[in-house]
Amino acid sequence: MPKSQAVTKTMQGNKGKDSKPELLLRKALWDAGVRGYRLHRKDLPGKPDLVFPAKKLVVFVHGCYWHSCPICAIARPRHNATYWNEKLSGNSRRDAAHTAKLAEAGWRVHTVWECQVKSSLSEAVQHIQDLLADNG
Repeated sequence: MPKSQAVTKTMQGNKGKDSKPELLLRKALWDAGVRGYRLHRKDLPGKPDLVFPAKKLVVFVHGCYWHSCPICAIARPRHNATYWNEKLSGNSRRDAAHTAKLAEAGWRVHTVWECQVKSSLSEAVQHIQDLLADNG
């Protein structure tokens, strides 16, 4: 377990929903005229950040650190490494399980990474628009 008060405070400050990257993506989608989504549906595995029911599309906006981004590959902490390796690996396993359950139920699953929101927000929006235009 993390022991320092600084780590505890940092962890408590992490949002499970309405994170900065999520809000930036939602605003950009809204500005692009994308509508028809619902937020954080509790009845779906993983409570996807954006749900487009009519298109059977869910979008997760994942933080690079907490969900082990394959794009930017942020280093894991060296302090208390066993705890953090188990924690972050567990998050990845849980994400994969949610994706599998959603796909099994007929949902298309798309993940937008925090680094994508920061570096190429317009591309992330365009990709979602393309997915919405594709009925497959």
